[in-house]
Amino acid sequence: MAAFRPSTPRGIKPPGLATAVLAAAVLAITSAVALAGPAEAPDEAALRLPAARAIPVSIDTLLIGGFARGSFRDALRVIASDLTDAERDMVGRHLDKIFVPVLRERELETGGRLKVAYERVKRPDGSTRSIQVLAAQAAVGGGLHTVFLYETAKTPGYYDDGGQSLDATPWSGPLDVLRVTSPFRMNRMHPILNRILPHTGIDYAARYGTPVRATADGSVSFAAVRGGYGNLVEVQHPNGYTTRYAHLSGVAVRPSQPVRQGDVVGYVGASGLATGPHLHYEVRRKGQPVDPEIATQFQGATEQVGYDAQWRTERRVLARLLARTPTVVRR
Repeated sequence: MAAFRPSTPRGIKPPGLATAVLAAAVLAITSAVALAGPAEAPDEAALRLPAARAIPVSIDTLLIGGFARGSFRDALRVIASDLTDAERDMVGRHLDKIFVPVLRERELETGGRLKVAYERVKRPDGSTRSIQVLAAQAAVGGGLHTVFLYETAKTPGYYDDGGQSLDATPWSGPLDVLRVTSPFRMNRMHPILNRILPHTGIDYAARYGTPVRATADGSVSFAAVRGGYGNLVEVQHPNGYTTRYAHLSGVAVRPSQPVRQGDVVGYVGASGLATGPHLHYEVRRKGQPVDPEIATQFQGATEQVGYDAQWRTERRVLARLLARTPTVVRR
């Protein structure tokens, strides 16, 4: 098999990545967790939050590696041929963004070695819900580039082998002018459905057709119509966050397309369940909504953690994972 699975999936990752990853490499039992998804609230409970139903998912850690050439997705087709196309695409998009600061062309050019350790969340039907790269290494053109995921007290981010942050650019706003008309809150009266429902993002007032911009570098994971969102663009960012831009009048990107901070992803509109033109903007971490105003305060903090004892411990654990990756060579 091209993709090596450590004998144990890591389960839900507690604060402190090192302990969780070490457990993944040593234990031998796959853990299951339950994530809550909203269900329809009964009419008589209109003033309460909707009921929740448990959806079991499993989390494991995979190690892949080998020699190949071309884009990261081309390389993954060689060294991880047993994975689904969808999962390889997820991993490839993460690698594209992670290596932007250190690899000019984001590819293995004429050939090179790639190692990846990543965490995978699987649905009950066996399909992959999401992934997060824990560590990766690319040996290209005589250079060795290694990156590690590390969670500081503020936010998760990627750091090079010496502990220098690779996410140094602060997030920007999705519009040139930000005027909040509805904040993030869990007990908002929905203006169309007329019942109490969580508002999992922020609404910004803007004229119809105003350009909407990506708030940070990433890769487009969705660009189409989705229920009450109307025209929706979702961008994945490699530190575990995604951003959503909803009720758009038009979409300017396509799925799997890499985007830079400031790129236009769509235009303000009133599609879906909207009373008028505005932008609904969301920030999510591992699928769970977080208040954008709080989350973006900590994005892109320029840090050097090389002297942090916890960083050094977690770096050693992740380096051991990378050392265990298999070697697959193009024939």
